[in-house]
Amino acid sequence: MRTFGGFLAIVLASALAPRSAAARQPAPPTAVYLQATTDAPASAGPAPATSSAPPPGMVSADVPPPGMVSADVPPPGMTGAAPLNSPPVGVDTAPSYEESGHGKPGRISGFMGWGFNVPLGSMRDFTAVVSPLGFEVQLHGWVTRNISLGVAGDWATYVDNRPRTTYEVSNGAVTATAYNYTQTSSARFLAHYYFVDAGPVLPYLGAHVGVTWSTFETQAADLILADSEVSVAFGGEGGIEIPMGRNAPVALVNVRYSVAPAAEFRNVSNVQSLGLMLGIGF
Repeated sequence: MRTFGGFLAIVLASALAPRSAAARQPAPPTAVYLQATTDAPASAGPAPATSSAPPPGMVSADVPPPGMVSADVPPPGMTGAAPLNSPPVGVDTAPSYEESGHGKPGRISGFMGWGFNVPLGSMRDFTAVVSPLGFEVQLHGWVTRNISLGVAGDWATYVDNRPRTTYEVSNGAVTATAYNYTQTSSARFLAHYYFVDAGPVLPYLGAHVGVTWSTFETQAADLILADSEVSVAFGGEGGIEIPMGRNAPVALVNVRYSVAPAAEFRNVSNVQSLGLMLGIGF
């Protein structure tokens, strides 16, 4: 009997073991449960399992390949870049453009340039050709925004070959082709009025007065006649200044009429000239 009882207990335990294991496993989720939790259709079935691990043979995007440095981590000794949406620091939003011009009284400017001079009046009978041999230096100071006072020094040379002329001398006369030469040097005070005090072009009108030294020379064959004269010089002028930028040079175009009434030599009763200066300054 004991043997039969033990055999019966073993058979019952073997039959009940699979049922107890199945009871311990959780029941699979129903379609209603999946739809409530995942917002997926009830017929979609259970959601596929996801994993953060990359597929075999692939490298995760969050982990840089071997030998490479992540873009999110700066190299050793360097600091990370500022975010793109960070506000600018120390940015000056005030406009920095400044219109070219004289600006204010007390400003000093200087010019130097090449001069072309045309003789006028009786001076043209002595040397008629246009002289490209001229040079001038100017220095200005502004007393108001439209008025400047300054000084200038200029030099010009006139050379011309005249037709055959008869020159009388104490013991006779000489007839020959004449080689005439005139040189002038002047020191002047200038006063200019500017119609505008700022802009791309600054036109002005003005006057000048000073003193002129004139040297005359005539050579005909072996006859040489020469003389030097000093005279007051005065006249008017006008022109434009062209600023090239805020800190750039300034171009100058100046036209001047000048007369020295006391400069006389033979048939020259005075020295008149019309000069064009092309200069540059600051």
